[in-house]
Amino acid sequence: MSERAGQLARVIAAVWRISLAEAIAYRVSMLMWVLTTTFPLVSLALWSGLAAGGPIGDYARPDFVAYFVAAFLIRQFTASWVVWELSGQIRSGDLNTLLMRPMSPMIYHAIQNLAALPIRCALALPIGVVVLVLAGGLAWPSPGSLALLGLSLALAWLLNLAVHVAIGCLAFWVTESTALFEVWLGLYLVLSGAAVPTSLYPAGLAEVVRALPFHASLGFPVELAIGRATGAAATHGLLLQALWVAAFGSLAAVLWRRGVRAYEGVGT
Repeated sequence: MSERAGQLARVIAAVWRISLAEAIAYRVSMLMWVLTTTFPLVSLALWSGLAAGGPIGDYARPDFVAYFVAAFLIRQFTASWVVWELSGQIRSGDLNTLLMRPMSPMIYHAIQNLAALPIRCALALPIGVVVLVLAGGLAWPSPGSLALLGLSLALAWLLNLAVHVAIGCLAFWVTESTALFEVWLGLYLVLSGAAVPTSLYPAGLAEVVRALPFHASLGFPVELAIGRATGAAATHGLLLQALWVAAFGSLAAVLWRRGVRAYEGVGT
């Protein structure tokens, strides 16, 4: 068992090095990808302009700056793109190669995503700094909340990964699973807090929106980062994140197992 574990560790390390090298080699493409996720900064321009005449709800102009800059950066920390790669591999047959490797394709894709995160963050941080210099102000989390923020970011990343895998696995049965992801992405932009802080929705609607996985994947970590989720609210948000991770993780696992069985059955 120890020899097998050692072999797996060496394979994981090799995949990490290759994935990191690819991310560095394609840093221009990575920068373009980062720039396509600047929607929170577009929202910042809109809401900070609206707040110039006075606070909107409990958000003044500096609060909008803090919120949307944090949203932009946190989206880089929690990004995933497995749905496009996995669906393409299933349709093209390249998944056969991954299935023959000594590690699960799911581990392979997770490592690929993680290896690219340092490059994404290195490219995104200067953009965030420039926005802060131009707009001013960011409320940083207290040292005591940094551990909670780290846990929340990990859960948000796992949630996004599980969603990507679950939708990507639909390519075992449908031709364009990525089209279904575009629907998810549209809902994400509206309901996650990328366009507007979810607490600014009307009271009844806000409670529903803040219970959805979209808010758990972005809005809650942002509120935790800028100090708007503390105490019981922070605990509740973390538990809700864990619940959605378990739900989508279980769904992704079921779809993957059934999809691979169908895929291998066709290939034999």
